[in-house]
Amino acid sequence: MIYKNALSLSELNQLLEYYQTQPEIHNEPNVVNKNLEYHRPIDFSYKILNPVVAGILGPDHEFDTGAYKECLQPYILHSDSHEQHAEYGTVTSFATTQKHNLAMLIPLVDGPEFSTVTFDIYSKQDITTKRLSMPNNLVKEDFGHDNFDTINHLPVSEIYNWQRGDVFTWDRQQYHISTNFARYGVVKKFLILFMA
Repeated sequence: MIYKNALSLSELNQLLEYYQTQPEIHNEPNVVNKNLEYHRPIDFSYKILNPVVAGILGPDHEFDTGAYKECLQPYILHSDSHEQHAEYGTVTSFATTQKHNLAMLIPLVDGPEFSTVTFDIYSKQDITTKRLSMPNNLVKEDFGHDNFDTINHLPVSEIYNWQRGDVFTWDRQQYHISTNFARYGVVKKFLILFMA
């Protein structure tokens, strides 16, 4: 689901400036990660984000994990389920319960190069059984960083074209992929929150 204009451009600029001063943590290849301390009410990002997240999920939501990210390369098809994060081995979980089980994407940049596609398939399902007989009309140039024949035959749930100020949410177990923004020579900057 897309929550349009959930944050002001001033708030987004403040967040971007704040994270430019924060130290890097563990790095994935071609990704800069910085801690998102949403679990700490004294944290700068919490003060800006909590009213927005509470407005979407209610005041009793619980943060599980998250990060500020700068990506040089697009992510391939994946899910962010608890099991998948456990396999990463470097993801710290702060949650004690599971209620919403959502990913919340907050773009800090926008433009036609940046899109995220969610599919109507979940981490405990076999992708081959969800394969469509007809293509879903995604464009090969946007998804050539993964197996396009697979991507082009999965049922699309939503295509989100990034807009600063929006919050895009989806089920953590849902498979998703980003478009190949790297072919334009740009860097993707965003906050990702995983809510228990």
